[in-house]
Amino acid sequence: MLPLEGIRVVELTTAWAGPMAGRVLTWYGAESFHIESPTRTNTWRSNRDKPNPVTYPDLDPGERPWDRCFTFNSQNVNKRSLVVDLKNPSGFSVLRRLIAVSDVLICNFRPGMLDRLGLGYGTLSKEQPGLIVIEMPAYGLTGPDAGYAALGPTMEMAAGMSAMISYPGGKPTVTGPSYMDPIGGFNAAAAILTALHHRDRTGEGQHIEMAQVEAAMQFIGPELIEGHDVVPDGNHRPDMAPHNAYPAQGEDSWIAVAAPGDAAWMKLARMMGGETLARDGRFATLSDRKINEAALDAMIADWTCTQDRHALAETLQAAGIAASAVETAPDLANSEYLRARGFFTPRDHPVAGRHDHPGLPLHSEIAQGSARTAAPGYGEGNEYVLREVLSLPEAEIAAILASGALADVPAPGM
Repeated sequence: MLPLEGIRVVELTTAWAGPMAGRVLTWYGAESFHIESPTRTNTWRSNRDKPNPVTYPDLDPGERPWDRCFTFNSQNVNKRSLVVDLKNPSGFSVLRRLIAVSDVLICNFRPGMLDRLGLGYGTLSKEQPGLIVIEMPAYGLTGPDAGYAALGPTMEMAAGMSAMISYPGGKPTVTGPSYMDPIGGFNAAAAILTALHHRDRTGEGQHIEMAQVEAAMQFIGPELIEGHDVVPDGNHRPDMAPHNAYPAQGEDSWIAVAAPGDAAWMKLARMMGGETLARDGRFATLSDRKINEAALDAMIADWTCTQDRHALAETLQAAGIAASAVETAPDLANSEYLRARGFFTPRDHPVAGRHDHPGLPLHSEIAQGSARTAAPGYGEGNEYVLREVLSLPEAEIAAILASGALADVPAPGM
């Protein structure tokens, strides 16, 4: 039995952060319903007017691109999709009744949306004192910036991370794939689990605010305490040399190498140039290596550029030197390390086909989670909610379906 079996979750979420929180909960057995709109599809289900082929199996959007999109399907395993028109009274009633038999409500839209829908915690908790509601606004629910819109890259900028990421004289940049979104998701999942534990002891639900920009600031804690600007210096660090990514054999192929002290440098030096390099006074101490860092980087690059990044990384690791090939997505999809760890689970999707799905970095001998089903098709859970969860009479189900409150195909143009 999975540890969260019997817990029911409703997700008023989109994109990555909110669905990631639900994904963690469903991994451990919770039943989650991803609420979707019939007129405005989740941005991760499709690319609207110009679908990007790389997000679909075989580069083909197919007849139902909203069900074939890798972005959505990666974050919504183990879930059910309920597509409901909340402007339709019957649709709103279905959602409200679903929440009434659920334990957790997750929302990662702008502040105030739940209240505008009539689903704010103050309203819901009067009838469900044990309900846990978590909102994930970028800047919190209060304060001068509370109403600001945000995406993963803008949150990195707002949190001060990006000011630390660039080469000398270069523009601030971001880590790449909206790094803050999964961080927000993991923080939200941890908060929900804590609230569930509290409810087990007291019977009390609660309203949780998880400000994603504040979650991002945990990555620059020392700098916040010090209160000084950090001068961006590429991959270099003031307390290590070498510490950089170096070219390896092949196009756009790289290896990262770091020497955390003089002893580590001596090991690397002997591998590169024997005792002659190990005794070179330009690199004897950290301060020497920092003074001559450009020459040091060039020397290492000359050595690495003719070697296979994976083979060289294994050789360096065997010698006790911190090194890693700079892995690409195809590298990781075929990684022996991840296969040996059981990180991937193959799952069949009726529209997208059979694919390996990534796991989570959480392992326990007594509470191991799993990817049990592929992501749901659009509206796949509609009738399941009506019949199995809410146990509505057939006449009422027919009336709800006839009203257009639910959908399994997006409105034209979506």
